[in-house]
Amino acid sequence: MCKGYLPKVLMMSALALAMAGCASQQGGGPQVRDLSQARQAVENSPQYTVKAGDTLYGIAWQHNLDYRQLAAMNNIDPPYQIRPGQTIALREGASSAASNQPDANTSGGGGGGAVATGLSPQTASVASDDQELDWLLPDESAIQRNQRLTAERNAAEQEADGSSSTPQPEVVAAADPEPEPAQQPAPQPSSEPEQAPEPEPEPEPQPEPEPQPEAAPATQSASVDRSSRTYTPAETIAWQWPADGNVVGAFGQGDSITAGIDIAGEKGQPVKAAGPGIVVYAGSGVRGYGNLILLKHNDQFLSAYAHNDSLRVSENDVVEAGEVIATMGDSDAENVRLHFEVRRDGQPQDPIDFLPSR
Repeated sequence: MCKGYLPKVLMMSALALAMAGCASQQGGGPQVRDLSQARQAVENSPQYTVKAGDTLYGIAWQHNLDYRQLAAMNNIDPPYQIRPGQTIALREGASSAASNQPDANTSGGGGGGAVATGLSPQTASVASDDQELDWLLPDESAIQRNQRLTAERNAAEQEADGSSSTPQPEVVAAADPEPEPAQQPAPQPSSEPEQAPEPEPEPEPQPEPEPQPEAAPATQSASVDRSSRTYTPAETIAWQWPADGNVVGAFGQGDSITAGIDIAGEKGQPVKAAGPGIVVYAGSGVRGYGNLILLKHNDQFLSAYAHNDSLRVSENDVVEAGEVIATMGDSDAENVRLHFEVRRDGQPQDPIDFLPSR
């Protein structure tokens, strides 16, 4: 019996070792990161250290807070100026303090909030290597304005060339009579009138319906002069759809940004303001949102437009409902789409409850 028992014991031991090996392999396999837990960890953090390019509105948005509540907790008064390295309390009782960094510059003003910026080596060192330094980016609006003016000049020159080219056939007809004295080209007069119809190519002005650049409203909006506009909180908001397209992501669905809806579309498609308001954030500093615009409609409502390809407005710009503020893109997204959010007192709302039915 001992001889038969020993092999059984060895076999059971081998099976136990094999099962342990499988378990260890499973533990060492690829790990799936739970984005929701990562977001909860960020939201549950008691403090936040300001980075270059941050605004109070952006920080509040990222942590599902009302910007007024965040400002009150940190004793920050309008226009909500913050600076890199400053510690912001995200919960009541969490201490907030300014860092010891000397002479950190702040910029901004008006009702939109200040952007935390700084050019000194001490301030620049606050930013991580992969962080975008917004103040080093080119002035996109100026570039687009120059492109528009150049296009208008070229169009004017083409029109001038077209008007000067039309009389040319008449000059040719006048020059042709010279061969008539030879009488041999008597048949030519019949051919000359055929050249006269050459003005028929004048239908070429048909390309003038080049107003097809209906996608140009986006570029045109970049040249809109908003300097004379003043922000007045909207008493009521007549919400409009921010873009044409099918809703491909409903409120609360997905594994990344879940506080709004996703609208499918084509890259470069116009993105419009869902209501009148003032731009309180325009940039790419809020992780997961790509090129983001935040509009403040009144003291209660804000709306967000994320994953844009290009931004057509800047912070503190006052915009009207339906005005083009960006072009659709896929920044920080798997494909081209507009992520649209509505927040009331800092809390996410289902945009479908506010937008008109289609």
